Parts: sequence; C-alpha cells; structure tokens
Amino acid sequence: MSKKKKRIFGAIVFGIVTVLGLVILFLVKDNSSNHISVATAAKMLSLLEADKNRISQSKDCFNDKKNIWYEKYINYMVEKNYIDKRDINLNFANKKYTYGMFFEYLQKKGIPEADVKEAVDINFDEKKKRDAISKKDFKEIYDYLVVLYGSEEGVHKEELIIAGTPSNMENAGKWQVLTDKGSYGFEGLALDGYIDKKIVVYVRNNEIIQVNLKISDKISYENVWFEKGENDKIVAYIGHVKREFDVAPLEREFDKVMGDIEIENGYVTSIKIKNDIINGKVLMADNGKVEIQGYGTVELDEKFRAYRTYGIIEEMSVKDILIGYSITDFVVSGNKICGAIISESLVADNIRVMVMTTGFTSIFHERVSVKGTGDYIIRYGDIEEKHSGEDIVDIYSESPYLAYGRISISPVNPEDKVTVLNVQKSYGAPSYRGTIEIAEYEEGLVIVNDVPIETYLWAVVPSEMPDRFGVEALKVQAVCARSYAYKQLLNNSYGRYGAHVDDSVNFQVYNNVMEKDDSKRAVDETYGQVAAFNGTPITTYYYSTSCGHTADASVWGSNPAATPYLTAKEVNSGGKITDLSSEDAFRAFINSSNENDYDYGFGYYRWSVDMSMQELSKSINENLYARYCANNANIKVKRNGVWVSEEIRTIGELLDIEVVTRTKGGGLSTIILRGTEAEILVDNELNIRYLLSPRNNPITLFLGDTTTFYILPSAFCIFDRTENGYKIKGGGYGHGIGMSQNAVSNMVKSGMTYRQILEFYYEGSEIIDVYE
Repeated sequence: MSKKKKRIFGAIVFGIVTVLGLVILFLVKDNSSNHISVATAAKMLSLLEADKNRISQSKDCFNDKKNIWYEKYINYMVEKNYIDKRDINLNFANKKYTYGMFFEYLQKKGIPEADVKEAVDINFDEKKKRDAISKKDFKEIYDYLVVLYGSEEGVHKEELIIAGTPSNMENAGKWQVLTDKGSYGFEGLALDGYIDKKIVVYVRNNEIIQVNLKISDKISYENVWFEKGENDKIVAYIGHVKREFDVAPLEREFDKVMGDIEIENGYVTSIKIKNDIINGKVLMADNGKVEIQGYGTVELDEKFRAYRTYGIIEEMSVKDILIGYSITDFVVSGNKICGAIISESLVADNIRVMVMTTGFTSIFHERVSVKGTGDYIIRYGDIEEKHSGEDIVDIYSESPYLAYGRISISPVNPEDKVTVLNVQKSYGAPSYRGTIEIAEYEEGLVIVNDVPIETYLWAVVPSEMPDRFGVEALKVQAVCARSYAYKQLLNNSYGRYGAHVDDSVNFQVYNNVMEKDDSKRAVDETYGQVAAFNGTPITTYYYSTSCGHTADASVWGSNPAATPYLTAKEVNSGGKITDLSSEDAFRAFINSSNENDYDYGFGYYRWSVDMSMQELSKSINENLYARYCANNANIKVKRNGVWVSEEIRTIGELLDIEVVTRTKGGGLSTIILRGTEAEILVDNELNIRYLLSPRNNPITLFLGDTTTFYILPSAFCIFDRTENGYKIKGGGYGHGIGMSQNAVSNMVKSGMTYRQILEFYYEGSEIIDVYE
C-alpha cells in the first residue's frame, strides 16, 4: 500500500473511531441522564416526611464532610434507617438509585410493594434489585407517594414561572431561584433551561424538590418595574431580579414606570405601560385591599407587586405599605390596584395605636361611646359634625356614622382630648390626644388613635415605668420606648386594621396611667433620640425584672448574630458576659443571689412556686391548643420517633418535664413534656411560661411576699421533683432580653447616666436623632 493510500485509510479509520466514540459517549450520557442519583432520590424521599430544617439537624454520617448540598438528605435517610450507613462514601451519592434501594425503603416505611405495584404502571417483577430506576418510573412512584404523604404544608405541586437563577441574578444565593410566586431553593437541580418558562414542580415549604413538567414557552410577567426602555433594550425588575431584554425598536422611550412583559420562546412579544397613579394617606392595608384617604377602599389585583424605588430597588409586599403615611404611589388598572411604588424614605412623626377593650382582652368593641375635654368634631363621608365637650356620642354596628366607612373624631383645640367612655384604664375612662378613628369589621368595631409619636410617649413612659424612679431613669425608658415604637411602626403589625401597635403589653402599655410631669420632661429632653446600631434604629426590648442575668435573642429562636447588641451578661457593675446554657451552671446560679446585682432586692429577683402533677396537667391541657394555634411550629408531638407539628389538645396526665436546651443567659428555650397520652416538644420561652402557668398557686417572691400570676414570671427557672409534683424555682419577670426596668432605678442611684445605661444593655449601640 502506498503512503498516500495509508494516509487516506488512516484518516477513514480515525473518522470511524471518532464517530463511534461520540455515539458511545452520547449513548452513555443519554443512558445516565435517564436515571436518578442516590442524592436526588434522598432529597425527594426525605422531604416527603420532614421539612428542610428538621433534615438539616440529622447526625453527619460522612467520614469526610464536604458540605455538599445532598449530605443532609443522605444523613437523614441513614438516621431513619432507609439507607445502610455501611454503604456510605463520597461517591455513593452520585450512584444510580436502584430498585433494590427503593424496595428496602418501602420495607422500612411499612409500605407493601403490592400497593405500589397496583398504584403505578410498573412491573416490579421484571426489575432486578441492582437495576437503576428510570426517571419515568420514579416520577410515577413519587406521584403515588405524594398522594400518600403530601399536603399543603408537605410536598405538593405548584405551577411556577422561572424568572431568575444565580446565572442571571446578582447577589443570589447559590441555590436560590426567583419565580412569579417568590423565592425558592432548588438544591441539586438545574433550572437555567427553564428561565422564562412555565413549569410544574414538586415543592415543600420554599424548596423545589423536582421539576414535574414544562407547561409553556409563552409567559407573561405582570406589574414589573421598568427602570428604563430606550432604543431596542428594556431594563426591568421582575421581583428583585434585574433583567435586560432585547426588543424591537421602541416607538417611545420610558423610565420609572410599571407595566407588563409578554415573552414567547425567549423573545419579548409585547410591552404594556401602566400610568394611572393615585396617592393619599394609607388608612389600612390588607392582602386583598388598601384604604386610601380620599379614595376609600380599593381592591388589590391578584398579580399585585410592590417596589421600593429609592436607593437600591427592592421588591416589597403589602406589609411594607406604611399605614398612616402618603409615601406610596398606587398604580391602578381595571379599577384595581396592581402595583405600589414606595418612592421616598420615611420620616416618622405619627403612630397609630389600637385601643383595646377593658383589661386588654380584645381589639374589638361592641359599642363605642365618646365625649371630649373640649369641643370636638366627628367626620364621616363629606360631613363634619361639631359637638360640645359634654356631648356623649354612641357609635355601634349599623350606626349612621359608619354608613360612609371609617369615621374620625378630633378635638377642635389640639390641646384637648377625646375621651373613650366604654374603656376603663387604671385611672378610669381614658382620654386621648390626636385623632380617634372608628372602623367596622365583621368581629366588631376597632378604635385607632392617630397621634404624634412624642405625644404618644407622654402616655407610654408613665405606664411602663414608675414616675418615682426619677427623670434620669425615665429618660432611659423614653429612648427605649421611642426606639421600640419606631421599629414597630415599620412592622405594620395591625395593617389590616389601620394601626401599627396596640396599647397593651403585646407592644408597649399606653395611656394606662395618666401623663406625669417627670415623664413628659424625660420625653421632651430626649426628643427624637433612639438607640441605633451601625446607624440603624434597633428594637430596644425591655422587661420588668432580671434574675441578675440578661438573655440574647436565641430565647425566641432567633439567631443572636443578627442582633449583636443583645448579649447574655450579668446585670451588675461588672457586666460580665457568661454562659449559663448548661443545666449545672444555671442551677448553681439560680440557687444563689448576688447583692451587687442591680435587681437585687426586687420581689421577682428570685421566686418559687409548688405545683402538683394534677395542677400542671390541667394548666398544660387548658393552654395547649391555644399555644399551638398561636405558634404551631414551636409545639411538636412525637409520632413514630419523629417530632411533628400537628394539632393537639391534651397530653393526658403529666409524667415528666425534661429540660432540653437553655440559652446562654440560662433561660429555657426547649423542654419536653411527657404525658400519658402524648409527648410534646415545646420551643419558645412564652409557650413554656403559658403551659406551666402557676394558676392560683401562690408564688413566693424574694422578700417572702406571695402573689399569683397567669403565666410563669419568666423562663429563667429550674424544676425540682417533689412528692406530688414539681417545685419551680426561678428569677426575673419577663423575657429577659435587653433592659431590666427595675434595675435602671438602682443604676441611676449608682451614678450612671441614661446614655451609659442604654450602652450597658444594648452593647455597641449609639443614640441618634431619628427625625434627622
């Protein structure tokens, strides 16, 4: 054979080998992609029975932990004995999930193979245990398992449009995807190919488990924020995802408006601009409607979106629409509000307070009776009705005054007040500065007091701290109260009722005690001052009495790193940061006392109460369902060895109390209550205090006095078994986070200024003027 023929032959052979290699590679790749990995199966099966938080708590079974997304799911499967720990190695997760593995899972779960065979169109008899399960087969199997275990709270299907993944989102988390329904996790999945597509996925909480199917390449993003549109490009925010789109040359340029985008097969096919804007003081905001002064109540569109457009552009929610202010522009389309644009920062000067019934039992009133300390005006609809101060006006359901919606009552002379006769406070029927508003809801009438913040504080400070503590101590309370009010104002907790806070211990006690000269002076001399950390106002938590030690935010299950100014420290001149999280350390602490503690000498500094098992059982069972309804994630029942959140009304007779965890400050964060009918895990100090209510059992205080209280004074306590039940010994009154009000009086006596005291309790904080 000539050299030329050899070269030709060699080229032909090389080409054939190359083609065969590519074919083999394709077949191998295609065959591999047709099956699921152990990691994927572990995630899908784990999330069927537990949420991601619970799964993350599983004990690590990897010898060489790499912090890869799938490790927690395999750890959970091993913990539940669905996978043999002896099989685990770093390559195990990437292996194909086999029928043998699945049959073992069914056996451990107690699910008969015959039931699965009957439910899905798969002949398991033909499948060998070592054969890999195809994606098609596993999808059918998983659909069946979702029917068995799925629910709205558990695994279910959702229809989503994928707007952004880390590939096209700035500052996105590694496994964060933005959809038309908000942000989700998507560990272990590849979703880039689904951007601007409509798909169906399996979801639990905010974690996408797997893609079920693609529905459409034609989608619409409604109510996006257009930063600009010029020439052949538009820049838009879909939620918090900034996107740039190539478009056909625009007939007209635009910027800083809301509108819709339609996309098909990745191309923009239509743009609609929405320019109809209304503005006014927001009187109420709920998920379905907004009440705006001058416009009444307007419904929200199903695709409603809100954006903050000053500084960094961010997607907001209805909860971020600030009640009582007119800093929001509303975009209207089809007689509904489709968007909200928060275009300026807040300078807060007023607060809206919900006035509760006598004894702070409800926010709803059957009837409201008012008069004035001077002449006053009632406004309803377009009518203004003037009354003399002694005129008593009754307002009730179906009252003519309410025919036009919300009504307002304000004194003619701003120095006068409106008195609410159907409510009783410690000094009688309370009188309010500012404006009183009354609105009707299905449950009854609500009363809202719209009042300047500084005036509000005149009636908060004396209600929260005794005037006898003196002006310097009252200044501490004034700054704390102003800081707390400012932060709660931003939270819009009562947005659906048109208020920011209520007048009870749920927030700050307001107008339960008449205004006092020293309290007003403390407020006036600290005008505008709030505590801040890194220039941002903080929530200045406070409570009545400490046990000689404060707590950090972990008492409520929060991450202490998020509030570094709240530390667990001794409440004395040393202010030493100590760790009382171990049972032995806290027991030794609470069984002793220290004369140097600033709270030493106050009754609740140390306390104890004896309760029988019968009394404890009654308290637990009477309060259990209410606490579950109020905080179901923190009340869990043991089912088949797993703690699950489910409705529960009784544990039967109490058998045992076990302390599971304490915070660094020593307060209880988790306990187990074992009963004859159920065993429950209780998180959060308030849940613990309610469930172990002393009821009518006398509480012995530090100086020997006794009292009764409807919940445990604090969660800074220990349990000692007695012949009939438990002796509960503790210290402090309140949650223990931030400032102890009683301690402040002794701190002032020691020569500390209000600024020094604030710096002691809120470490690293500074005082700023919030009105600047």
